[in-house]
Amino acid sequence: MGFLDSSDVRRLLQDGDLKADIAKAVAEDPSAMDDLAEDIADELEDELEDDPDFKKQLIDAAMGNPQFKQKVVREIMDDIG
Repeated sequence: MGFLDSSDVRRLLQDGDLKADIAKAVAEDPSAMDDLAEDIADELEDELEDDPDFKKQLIDAAMGNPQFKQKVVREIMDDIG
């Protein structure tokens, strides 16, 4: 229709109540929440991929898990054998 332009939209988004209503509606919609979770996970994955502190935390947590250690041993044995 062409009634709004980008400055109108920016002005609408300055309304805290409107943003809260939108956030609430998204949170109540399972499909929207699935999409949001996927988007957030994708962005976090990209950021964490190059984060050395996260890599250390991930490895430390994994190595503290006995089942994970067994998987590592099996992988090594598969490669050796």
